[in-house]
Parts: sequence; C-alpha cells; structure tokens
Amino acid sequence: MARVLAALLFLVAIMPVHAAEIDVRSGEHGDFTRLVLRIPEKTGWKLENDDRLAKLTIELPELKFSFDAVFDRVPRKRLNELRQSQIGAPLELSFACDCEARAFVQSGTLLVVDIRDRPVSKQKVALPLRMGREPSQSAKEEEQLVKDQPIEDRREDAAQLPKSSGVLRSSVAQQLAPSFIPSGLGGRTVENRLHSRIMRGVDQEVLTLNPLEVKGADEASAKAQAELAETLASGLGLPNLRVTTVVDRDLRVSQEVATIQPAVERCIAESRLVVEDWADETPFATQYASLRERLFGEFDKVDAEVALSLVRLYIHFGFGDEARASLGLLPASSSDHTLLAALAAAIDGRAAPQPNPLAGLQGCDTAASLWSVLSERRAPENTDTNAVLRSFGRLPEHLRAYLGPVLGEYLAEAGFVDAAQHLIRAVERGDEADKPSVAVVEAKLAGLQNNPAIEEQKLTEVIEDASASTHAPRALIALIEKRWSEGGSVTQKELLLADSFRREYRTSEIGPQLQTAYVIALGLSAQFDAAMAVLLTPGQEREGAVWQDTMDRILQRITTHSDDITFLRHVAMLDGDPFLALRTGTANAAALRLNELGFFEDALRFADRPQDRKSREARAEIIARATLGAGRPHRALLELESVSGVEAERLRAEAMRASGALEQAAEALVRAGDLDTASRYVWLAGVEAPLSGAEQTRFGEIHLLGQALLSDPDPAEETPLAAARSLIEGSAQIRDQIETLLDRLQ
Repeated sequence: MARVLAALLFLVAIMPVHAAEIDVRSGEHGDFTRLVLRIPEKTGWKLENDDRLAKLTIELPELKFSFDAVFDRVPRKRLNELRQSQIGAPLELSFACDCEARAFVQSGTLLVVDIRDRPVSKQKVALPLRMGREPSQSAKEEEQLVKDQPIEDRREDAAQLPKSSGVLRSSVAQQLAPSFIPSGLGGRTVENRLHSRIMRGVDQEVLTLNPLEVKGADEASAKAQAELAETLASGLGLPNLRVTTVVDRDLRVSQEVATIQPAVERCIAESRLVVEDWADETPFATQYASLRERLFGEFDKVDAEVALSLVRLYIHFGFGDEARASLGLLPASSSDHTLLAALAAAIDGRAAPQPNPLAGLQGCDTAASLWSVLSERRAPENTDTNAVLRSFGRLPEHLRAYLGPVLGEYLAEAGFVDAAQHLIRAVERGDEADKPSVAVVEAKLAGLQNNPAIEEQKLTEVIEDASASTHAPRALIALIEKRWSEGGSVTQKELLLADSFRREYRTSEIGPQLQTAYVIALGLSAQFDAAMAVLLTPGQEREGAVWQDTMDRILQRITTHSDDITFLRHVAMLDGDPFLALRTGTANAAALRLNELGFFEDALRFADRPQDRKSREARAEIIARATLGAGRPHRALLELESVSGVEAERLRAEAMRASGALEQAAEALVRAGDLDTASRYVWLAGVEAPLSGAEQTRFGEIHLLGQALLSDPDPAEETPLAAARSLIEGSAQIRDQIETLLDRLQ
C-alpha cells in the first residue's frame, strides 16, 4: 500500500502544471469603472499604482488573464488598455485619465478593482509645537512629514515663535513637527499660524495692516490694495487666466485645516433616527386623527411638538410627500427640520435638500448609514454594510418591503453582493414584499455573479408581469443592455414592446433611456436604416452624452455586422455631429474596414481625426495603410517612424518599395521575418551578392543562378580543339542554367 501511495505522489509531482485562467469582467458605474475577477479563496494579491498605470499581481502560478470582452461593456474614458506581457506576468492597466485603482475582496473569492479619478490632494500644513511642552513621541515620529512643507515656510514659522528661555529645543526651530488639528481643538495654534501668514504677506508687500483704522494710514497703499483686488477679480481681462496671491493660498490652507471635521464626529445619533418608534401598533387613521385634533391650539397656534410627531408619523408609514408638506408647520430653525426633510426625500427617492445632513455618513455605525445610502442613492466603498443591515432589520415591515429593493439595488451597484443578498432575503420573508421589485434586484445580483441565465429569467419575469407596470420598462432596458453586452439579438416581440414603452413614457424621467434602448434594439435586429433614422430625427439633443453614446454604439454595430453596401451608405460619407460622436475605437474599426474595401481617403479621414491626437501611435498602422493606398508613401514612413512590430515593418517595407528604396525595404522585411520577399527585393535592386541567410529561398537561388551566368570562366591554356570542346560544354551548361532560372521565375 505504501508503495502504491508513493507512486501516486510521484505521478502527481511530475504532472505538468496547466496555466490557470481568470476572466476579467467589467462594468461602468457613473463615477468609477469596475473590474471583477474570481480568485480562489485566500489567494494573495497586490495592486500597485503609478502615473496613469496600475499593475495587479495575483499569487497564482502560470496565471493567464482573459480580458477580451472587457471593453464591450465599458468605454475607454478611464480604463484605456489591459495587457499581460506573458503568462504569469502581472495584469497591466493603462488609464486614459489621471485615475487610480483600488481593490478589495468581496465574498472571499471576488477581487474587485475600482478605477476612479484621482482625488485632489490637500496640502499638509505643519504647525508649531505648543509652548511649554517637550516634543512628544508621536511628534518625533511625524518629523519626516515636515518635508511636505516648503523650506521657507518652516523658517518663517520658526521666526514667528516667541523666544522663551529654553522651553523649545533648538531642533524644533530647525525643523518643526507637523500636527493636524482635530475639530474644536488647537484654536491658539491656528491663531499663531494665521498671524505668521499675515506677517509674511506684509513683508512681501501684498498686505497692509488695517489701513482704514490706523490713524494716518498710507492712502496710496490703500488705493494700491483696492486696484490689486480689482485686477485679481477680473483675471487681467483674459478668460483663460486665473490669478491668485500667496495670501489667498496660505489663508485658504489654514482655513481648510481649521474646519476639518472627522466623519465619525458628524455621525447622527441613533436616538434621532429611531423611525420604528415614531408610531405605535394602532392603525394609521387613529394616530393621524389624534395628532390632527391636537395640532392647533388656542388662537389657531400650531403646537410644534404635535407637528413634529405628525411629520414623524408620515415618515414611519412611508408618506414622504406628506411629511415634506407638513414640515411647513415647523419653524425652519428647528433642530430636526433639515434632517426630517432629508428623510422624507429619501423615502420617496427624491433629491435631498441642500445642505444634506445625511451626506457622507454611509460609514457610520448607526442608522445614519442606511439613510445616507438612500439619501445619496449610492453606497461608497466605506459603507458599513453591517450597520445598514442591522438598521434595516429594525424598520417596520411595510418600510422594509418598500425600501428593501431600492436599498438592495444601491448595494448591488456598488458591489456589496453579500449584503444585498441578505437584504433581499429579509424582504422576501415578509408578507408585503413586492415581487417585481425583488426580481429586478435579483437580476442585477445574478449579473454581478456571472449568471446570465438567471439574470435573463428574472428580467423576463418582470417584463411579463402585468402588475409590474413601473418596473417592466426598466427591466426591458436592462435586458436590451444585457443582449448588447453579449453581442446577441432581440426578438420581434421585445422590439415592439420597446417601441410601445418609449412612446408611452416619452415625457417621463425614463423616456430618454427607453428611446436609447429602442434604438439599440433596432441595431441588434440589424435594422440599421431605422436606427439611424430615429437618431437623425430633428429635435434630438445632439450635444448630449446620451445621444453621442447611442450614435457611437449603432455605428459600431454597423461597422462590425452590416454588409458592405449598408456600411458604406451610413459610414463612408459620415460627417457633422455623427462623425464627431464616434469614439476612437469605433473610428479605428471603421477606418480598418474602409482600408479593406479600398476607400483609402475615407479611411484616412476616420483614422486621422483632430480629436484623436492623443492616441495617434495606436493608429499609426491604420494611417500608414491608408496613406499608402492613397499614393503617399513618404507620409506613411513618417507615421511609422516611432512604431515597431511585424505589421509595422511590412508596411514600412511597402512604403520603401513604393519610394524605390528596395534595399531598405529588404532590411525591413528581414526584421519582419519575411526572408523570401526580402531576397526578391535584394535581387530586384541589382545587389551583387544575395541576402545572407536567404540562399535557400526561391529568389536566393535565382540570385545565385544569375551570379553564375554572369561570371566569366577561368582562362586556361588549351589546344584549339580542347578549347572548342570546353566552349561547347560551357554553352550546354549555360543553357541548362538559363532553363533552371526561367523555371524559378515562373
């Protein structure tokens, strides 16, 4: 038995290791682009950011990333390119903006990478240590951070400190330890900082010390200050110029630091959000009647406490509009006025009032996290999903049934799949669950979990449900988008339904989305003439992002799926707004097909658009092919100057051949690995010797035969009869060589 086990272990050890392959899925989410990779549990990974570049390393042997379908679902406005140099190498992400990538693991096996615009970093301000204290250990550890502040700032800050008798060490005067001020602390320190900055402005003669109050102030100086303010406000009369001073900069930084308030300190207390306790078990009509009876007192004066209870009652039962209307009974100065207004708006899915007291509180460990998600209609990365679920479980059943699908959709869109699933299961356990609403969220979750069959099943259920009048249009939009991302098609029934929905809801909030879905459905059904007719109908908002994106998608579909006549009719003569709406990738695809069809001037028009200058190198081969076809080989050589690769070398050789430089064309073909054609160009150029290493090719042999025919025989001293015999034999040999040469040329 031991021998058998040892043999099995040996066989396993010598078995070849097959390359692991991970699919990279993508999605666009408004202010960020998301990539999702499924990895084995507890797999190590590392994400490194650089300037417009990020590298993702996953600790798996012989790993291969599959990302062919990534750009089918996301545009290239943030993520520009994905590449892996070889199997086992990191995945390189190239950005089209000043972006950064952040990653986290969801559900133990989903590695989520979010690409967002890089946040604008705020300048760190180093503050002097308080007088009378030795530098703390934390201050010493932070000493290196002072390098973030300019040297001259540190020197001037040290000069402003009072020279107390040995209280501050000399090292502090040389390099001050920074300290960040928490909210409500460090007032004296901020005062010292402001005083230092103001005195610096006085020294630089951009400030004067209160010239309007000091007796005998310099009138010329005051006049100069007024003129300077007017000049700065006008921007020197140039619309593209913004002027500021060191005083503006320094005082702004000090103000920002002084007003920093940690998010934890801003979390709303749980006691102010106990919506479940704002009503009792008696019917709504009974509670409402009781409050209305006591609302107005003597002389019709509103009882503020009763009015507050009435607003809370409306919110408890989900009447957001009524709660917002009743807020007019409360004084605007009431401490809960803005909070209740935000809660009422969140219940009805309306925009929150400004300033929104619930903004940015998704990370709180209280009910504020739940209401913040509903109020801002999004769940950022720092959302405390445990607090959201805990607070959701305490809501009354009717609010759970009403708000659950909405909240689950926000969590699903943000990638919190587990939390969304827990929440939806809690909704389904209730008696008042709205099945179409739940099915919409389940479809979204199935899409995130790469389960297209379940996703389509749930969306179809919603579309066919007669009671889902409000959800069916959105479900149809999602279904058409799913078919587009998969490269599929739509049925005639779905196309007719999209047409009827877009007419029915043309003046509603989702009218533009249904119009877009209908046009996309026409494209998926290969009804390109009808799709273009809808897009080119007068009255369209052609400058809007929705119209431009839809036009780009339809032209992309025409380029890849239409016949040649349809393609040329809609694309070759394209100009104006539709031409400008094309994204770079679609324009490149159109140029490639136009090159294949021989319309080189039109191909050049698509490949060499002014708005695509930034990614010109990626299109150099397309432009070179078009210019070659148009008879401009020198322009093609200029385009290929900084490009390498097999295809680039072939194009370079073709351009050189068209210019008459056959030897240089042969060199380019050698770099491309085409020795046969290179040896032909060398032979045509009349070079004496054949191409080195190409003697066995067809034209290498022809070249050698030509050399042999042109070579003179060695003179020999022979008798006349022997010389005649040699001449006859040589003639026969030359005749055989010519016959062989002609055979090779054929």
